[in-house]
Amino acid sequence: MFKSIGLTALLLLSGCASTGLVNPLPPVDSPETSSSVILENRFTDVSHFRNLTFTLDDRPIYNFGSTPSFSFHLNQGMYLFGYTYGSEDCKTEVEIRPKANYVFALGPDCLIEMESS
Repeated sequence: MFKSIGLTALLLLSGCASTGLVNPLPPVDSPETSSSVILENRFTDVSHFRNLTFTLDDRPIYNFGSTPSFSFHLNQGMYLFGYTYGSEDCKTEVEIRPKANYVFALGPDCLIEMESS
């Protein structure tokens, strides 16, 4: 019995610490008109218990783990970018225009800041 409890706890912890896509991104209608988005992780103390998770329209998309950045493409439109980090749950509206390149920083104190477009 104790072995199964220990194994379950280990699996739960490893699931929390996973890096990568949690849910699929919205499909891109046209690669020629979509925009490139790069998210830069500005947190320096990401751990198994405080993982940075990017959310798009309130849906978890990507767990950073110790990854410094994540890039993807989006269609033109209004989106709700956000992240969860420990007990922080941060959000901001972002307008994505066609054929653009965006870089956003995600950092402490609910920082979701466009650094370039």
